[in-house]
Amino acid sequence: MAENVFADGFDTGQVNVGRSAVRSLNAANAHVEQSAVQRLTAQNVTATGSVIGVINGTNAEVRESAVGIVAGDYVRVEEGRVFVLLAPRVSGNVKAFLTLQSAFAFGAGYFVARRIAAAIFGRPNR
Repeated sequence: MAENVFADGFDTGQVNVGRSAVRSLNAANAHVEQSAVQRLTAQNVTATGSVIGVINGTNAEVRESAVGIVAGDYVRVEEGRVFVLLAPRVSGNVKAFLTLQSAFAFGAGYFVARRIAAAIFGRPNR
């Protein structure tokens, strides 16, 4: 496991990163532990005690980590925080700020509020 490394990026089949800072990580399977990663793209991702900007993968498992955006087919979050979660199948104790359902709700609410404001204040619809 690489330790105390600052790197621009990795591109490989299998990678284990620990106590490191990585800008971009592309791998078939990635295991990240106590690290900071700006952008992670992998088929299978396991992150423990890390901070990650963007995860794009088929299967993502996040434990005790903070992630900005997670996009994947299956996401499992245990005791972690996610700002934007885009996944059809999710399990675990997920604390997401913006999910796909809430994004649609915000969009519909904005549309309705705009129509009501236009009707009340007599502004034409744009």
